[in-house]
Amino acid sequence: MTEAQRQELGRNIRSDLVSLEKELNALESQLKPIVPDCSLGDLLRSEMMHDQEVQHRAFTEAKKRYNSLHYALSHLEDDDFGLCMECDEPIAFERLMALPESKLCIRCAKESRL
Repeated sequence: MTEAQRQELGRNIRSDLVSLEKELNALESQLKPIVPDCSLGDLLRSEMMHDQEVQHRAFTEAKKRYNSLHYALSHLEDDDFGLCMECDEPIAFERLMALPESKLCIRCAKESRL
C-alpha cells in the first residue's frame, strides 16, 4: 500500500468514525427505558419494546464497527496493515476503502464462509 493510499484510507476511516459517532448518539437516545404505563395512540408498550430491541441491535452493530474502525485507524501505519491474516497477501485497496476493518482478502473471506 502506498503512502498516498494510507492517507486516503485514514481520511476515509476518520469520516466513517464521525458518521458512526452521530449514529450512535442518535440510537443511544432511543434506548431509554420504556415506562410501564407508556403508550402512544395505537402503539402498545410491547410494540415499543420490540422497536427498542431493534434499535439496541443496531446500536450494538454500530458500536462494533466503530471499535473496529478505531482499531484499524490506530494500526494504519503498521507494516502488516492491509495484509490478509489468512494468506498474507495484500487486501485490495478498494476492499479496504469499503471496509477498512477487513482482515481477510476477498478470496479468504469467501472461503471462510463455506
